[in-house]
Order: sequence, then C-alpha cells, then structure tokens
Amino acid sequence: MNLMSFDVSSVSTGWSHFKDGKLQEFGKIEISKKYTLQEKLYWFESQIIVLLKIYRPNEVIIEETYLKNVKTLKTLTQFIAVINMSCYKILNIEPIFIHTTTVRSKFGLKTKEEAFEFVKGKYKKLLKKYEFDDGNDITDSILMGLYFLEKEK
Repeated sequence: MNLMSFDVSSVSTGWSHFKDGKLQEFGKIEISKKYTLQEKLYWFESQIIVLLKIYRPNEVIIEETYLKNVKTLKTLTQFIAVINMSCYKILNIEPIFIHTTTVRSKFGLKTKEEAFEFVKGKYKKLLKKYEFDDGNDITDSILMGLYFLEKEK
C-alpha cells in the first residue's frame, strides 16, 4: 500500500508518506501569514500537487474537520477541498476522512500532546529534532497513517 496522510491547517499542514506499511517521508507545508486567503490556497494547491505526483499514493487520508469556530471552519474546509480535488485531478481517487478523536482513542491518547509524544517515541531517530510546537502537525499526520494501516490489517 502506498499511503499519504494530511493534518490540514491554513498555516502548517503536516503530511506523511507510508510505503508497504512503513513510514518513508514526512514534512510540513507552511504558508506565509502575509498571503491573502486566495494566495494561500493557490500556493497550497501547488504543494499538494507536487506531493501527490512524487509519491503517487493509492490511498489518501485527511483529518476530518471539526467545529472550532465558524470562521476557522470555513477557512479549513477550503484547504481540505484543495486536497480533495487534487486527489481527483492527479490520482483519480477519493480521499478518506478520519476524525482525530477516533484516531487518538484507538491508541489510548486524549490530547495532541499525548499523540505527539506517542509518535515521537515510536520514531525517535526520525523525529528527534522536533518539539511539540514545530512537530505536532507532522506527528498527527503520522498517527492518522498508523491508524489507517492498523485498520486495514
């Protein structure tokens, strides 16, 4: 299985790539706060397209959005739509949406901090340079990938 997972944000989207059940690569798409929303979406789409073309996943997992406040929800939904449409345009696949609480409960985790520590503990060498503030988007994407791989066994 060739899998990518995304923890979507309008500022820093974590992504991870798994091949045959093993974590291969991960990173963040960081977007300048100076851009207008349209510029952010345009730039975000270009980065998503590059990742999808490089890794050619046959499964894409996206964190299901949840209500924070209406303004944040409206913005986040647009970024999620960019990935959704890019999956269709580039790969002709439909992404799978998974809620973060479902993922965390599978591993007995309650908070983002616990999720970060769990994933960092599992991939000590790969994630050693990251602290919570700069790595939690990545670890959330990894945790979603791990959840999906466990579910598919």
